[in-house]
Amino acid sequence: MRAQRLEIIPIRGMPLVKEQDDLSKLILATLQADTQEPKPGDILIVSHSIVSVAEGRVFKIEERGISDKARTIAKITGQEPEKIELALREAAKIIRETSVLVTQTQQGIITAYSGVDSSNAPTGKFVALPKDPDDSASKLHVEISKVFGFHLPIIICDTQGRPWRKGATNVAIGVAGMSPFTDSKSRKDLYGRELRSSLVCLADELASAAELVMGQADEGIPVALIRGIEYKLRGGTAADILRSRDENLFL
Repeated sequence: MRAQRLEIIPIRGMPLVKEQDDLSKLILATLQADTQEPKPGDILIVSHSIVSVAEGRVFKIEERGISDKARTIAKITGQEPEKIELALREAAKIIRETSVLVTQTQQGIITAYSGVDSSNAPTGKFVALPKDPDDSASKLHVEISKVFGFHLPIIICDTQGRPWRKGATNVAIGVAGMSPFTDSKSRKDLYGRELRSSLVCLADELASAAELVMGQADEGIPVALIRGIEYKLRGGTAADILRSRDENLFL
């Protein structure tokens, strides 16, 4: 994955995405309008929020639909009861309820509030994670690669917190067209010692790097190109990044 020079290119001018929009066509049109022509070897990073909106993963929870459990957790966490209710509906398992609601989503992702958020969502509504982020990435990969005539990997990203460390960072929740990992096993260090294990989550690193130009607020840049990085063409999805239960230190 070594790079002599790495470029992170923000794609500007993306319109507000609406439910049932053809996201691949919108991204292609924005790339053309911004005169940013992807090159072979580039990787396209896409914020999950526009994927979720296009796929109809936008919800408005009515007052009468809020459970007593959601109201209780909302009082503890200081979050809106509507957000908590949706987070509970999106959860396969509740990890903790105090201070912060942490769940394991139906997609298998462990995150705060099931990834439910109101930022960059239509007024009065909440956006949930895509039902199958890897499938969403795969569809974008196939459609966009076909137009350009070369292999263009897609990473769908989301901002999440991390155990033991303050501050959130972008991570990959959907990957298509590349392996999410790079491995330096069997290579030697500066002193000639063979590396026994050196698995790096390249997809997470690229998602985090892209956030530097995509931002979190009103920047309006939900898509970015990364150029100059080496990667394996295939070999997994974002689901492969998730630790199994017997490997997880927090379950």
